[in-house]
Amino acid sequence: MKQFACWLLFSIVMFSSKAQEASLDYFISEAKMNLPVLKENYNLQKIGEIQNDIIVAQNKAFQVNATSEVQVAPYFNNNGRFIDVTTTPSPRAYGYDVGITNGGLYSAQLNVTKNLFNQKIVDNLLFQNKVQNNTLSLSAEDIEHNLIKNVTDAFIMAYQLQLQKDFTIDILKDLENRLKVVELLVKRAVLMESDYLLLQLDIDSKKLELQQIRNNLKTAINQLYSLSGIPLAETDSLSVPELMTTDTPITNFYQRKFENDSLQVAADQKVFENQYKPQLSLYGNTGLNAVELTNIDRRIGLSAGLRLTVPIYDGKQRKYNAQQNEIKKENLEFYKENAAVQLENNLKSIEAQLTALEENMQAIEEQLQKQQNVLEIYKGKLVQGLVSIVDYLNVIQTYKLNVQTKLQMQTNRWLLQSQYNFINW
Repeated sequence: MKQFACWLLFSIVMFSSKAQEASLDYFISEAKMNLPVLKENYNLQKIGEIQNDIIVAQNKAFQVNATSEVQVAPYFNNNGRFIDVTTTPSPRAYGYDVGITNGGLYSAQLNVTKNLFNQKIVDNLLFQNKVQNNTLSLSAEDIEHNLIKNVTDAFIMAYQLQLQKDFTIDILKDLENRLKVVELLVKRAVLMESDYLLLQLDIDSKKLELQQIRNNLKTAINQLYSLSGIPLAETDSLSVPELMTTDTPITNFYQRKFENDSLQVAADQKVFENQYKPQLSLYGNTGLNAVELTNIDRRIGLSAGLRLTVPIYDGKQRKYNAQQNEIKKENLEFYKENAAVQLENNLKSIEAQLTALEENMQAIEEQLQKQQNVLEIYKGKLVQGLVSIVDYLNVIQTYKLNVQTKLQMQTNRWLLQSQYNFINW
C-alpha cells in the first residue's frame, strides 16, 4: 500500500510537471532564464554597480605608489679620464650641463596623492554611471518584452496546429464509422462499391493530411523548445494560451526610455564640464632622493604640497558641447512625439480589428451550427442510402473549411491580443 501511495504521488508530480511544461507560462519562464543576451545584460548591470566603487576609489581614495629611478649622466675626457661621474666637470669635458643633471639621480620613493573637495565631480560621474545602468535595465526590459512576444506567437501557431490535428482526428474517426455503414449498405446493394472506394480514398487522403499536420506540429513544438532554450522533450499537448489584456501603464516604455536618454545627455554634459571645476590635490612622498652617491645614506627625507588647477580658457569648447547636447535633446523630442502617435494609432487599429474579428467569429459560429445540423441529417440519410457519398463528402468538406476558418480566426484573435499587449506597454 505504501509503495502504491509513493507511485501515485510520483505520478501526480510527473503529470503536474508535464502539464506545466506544456503551458505558455512555462515556456516564457524558461525562455527568460535561458536567453544568453538577458544573462549578459544582467551581468553588465552588476559590472555597472561595481563601477560605482571604482569611481569612488579613483577620485576619493588615497593613491599610493612606489617609484624607483637610477640615472647616471657621465662626462667624457674629464681631467684626463675617459669617463667620469662628477658634479665638477672640467670646462673641456663632454656631457650634459651639470645644472641639469647634477651628475645623476638616485631615487626610491613612496608617493601619496589625494584629490580634495571634489565631491561634485564624483557625484557627476556616479550620476552618469547610474543613467548608464538604467539604460542597461531598460534594454533588459525591451529584450524580455520581445522574447515574450516571440514565444507567445510561436506557442499560438503551434497550438493552432494542435487544434487542426484534433479536428482532423475527429473527422477521420467519423468517416471511418461511416465507412463501416457504407460497407454494410454495399453488401445489401443499397450503395455501389464505387461509393465505398470513394469514401476509402477520402479517408486515406485525410490520414496523409493528419500525418503532415502532426509533422508540422512536432516541428513547431521543437522550435518552441529551441526558442525557450529548453532541451527537446516529448509533449503530448499544449494547453490553451491564456492571454489577458494588459492594463495601460501609467508611464509607457517609450516615455521611460526618452526620460533616460535625456538624462544620459545631461549626465554626459555634467561629466564633460568636470574639467572646468578647480581641482585641489594633496601630494606627498618619502624615501631616498639624491643626485650623487656621496653621503647617499643621508639623503632620506620627505616632502608634501598642495596642487591647485584652475581652468581658464579652452577655445569655447564648453559652449559648443552644450549646443550639441541641446540638439541631441531636440532629436529625442522628435522621436518621443512620433512614438506617441504610433502607439495610439496602432492600439486603435488592433482594437478595431479585434471588434471586427469578434463579429465574424460569431457569424461563422452560427453558420457552423447550421452546418452541423445539415451534417447530422446527411448522416441519417446516408445510413438509409438516400444520399450519395459525393454529396456527403461535399458537406463534410464545406464544414471542414468553415471549421478551419474559425480556427484561423481564433488564432488571429490570439495573435492580435499578443500584439496589443506587446504595443501597450
